Amino acid sequence: MYRKQRKSILHKKTLYFDKFRGINYGIPLCLLMLGSTGLLMLFSISGGEFNQTVTNHFLRLIVGFIFFIFFSFISFRILRVISFPMYFVILAMLAWLYVFESSTVSRWINLGGTSFQPSEFLKFILILTLASYYSFFGESKSRQLRYNVLPVILILVPSFLILNQPDLGTAVLLILAGFSTVFFSGLYLKWVVLGSSFVFVTIPLIITSLKPYQMKRLEVFLDPDKDPFGSGYHIIQSKIAIGSGGLIGKGFMSGTQSQLNFLPEKHNDFMLAVLLEETGLVGGIFIFSIFSYFIIISMHTSIVARSRFSSVACGSISVLIFLYFFINCAMITGLIPIVGVPIPMLSYGGSAIISLCAAMGFVLNARRQRDIKIESILDA
Repeated sequence: MYRKQRKSILHKKTLYFDKFRGINYGIPLCLLMLGSTGLLMLFSISGGEFNQTVTNHFLRLIVGFIFFIFFSFISFRILRVISFPMYFVILAMLAWLYVFESSTVSRWINLGGTSFQPSEFLKFILILTLASYYSFFGESKSRQLRYNVLPVILILVPSFLILNQPDLGTAVLLILAGFSTVFFSGLYLKWVVLGSSFVFVTIPLIITSLKPYQMKRLEVFLDPDKDPFGSGYHIIQSKIAIGSGGLIGKGFMSGTQSQLNFLPEKHNDFMLAVLLEETGLVGGIFIFSIFSYFIIISMHTSIVARSRFSSVACGSISVLIFLYFFINCAMITGLIPIVGVPIPMLSYGGSAIISLCAAMGFVLNARRQRDIKIESILDA
């Protein structure tokens, strides 16, 4: 009797610790290094003080890691079902902002003493929702055009609401991340080419519908010196900060552009410029290596995962992380117009932190359960 009870207890312990086998500890380690770097940079531009900005960023990192742990161990069968309700809850938040906050530029919903940007977290939730949709149908039906009508609607409706906030950068990211999920679902290449052609044809229409400040950003992108103390000021100061960093940077808390407040939005969209000024090319390679690791590990997981749900989602997550990093880098170096895309974990902002942590938690979970296959119940 005693032997049976002991064997039962040992079996339960084995099942519990099985959850921690096969974990890729490189993912949480890289998140920790990235978050710590962001804290140090915020501490630097705060003049070496633990002010409210630094404290808030630290608390948001803790919340982000809670989301990371949650998505690292939640069952995919549960997540596949609750992804649609999560999508519609966030869509309702966007609709609320569109209806009741349309007179002001409002992208955040106040939650007591803090605020939440639903459009930021929607990028990850949209990927899960579309991956869940395609996993129910399977690859054969996903290739047919009629089964891709609903995903396109799920992408375009929130994009329209976000564009009217207005937030062009987030809307572009959401559209690209959404259609990358459609691509990874296995849609026939001819439809992908046709859709891409349609997007290129509508670019002139999009440009003519830009708001005045967005048009001004586009003009300044083509010639920053046209308005050096106005719309061109951001990019000019960003280039000065990056170029003055050199190989190893000016040193911690020694950046002139950031410490003397020449660089605007230094805590948010231009945080990477602050880092490059203080740590130089060496610091840039460090950040580049972390994001490259996230992209590679997500794409590899997409390839090796047997579950269609995790395979499609991880492929899209790799694209989302690439877009985050590429757009922010291109923006601060003047390769593209300023569109207001932060770099998660480095930039000040809790919604982007939660989005990245949740996405990488999902990737870790998918790697841990890569041999588990969830059948597509509606596949013919």
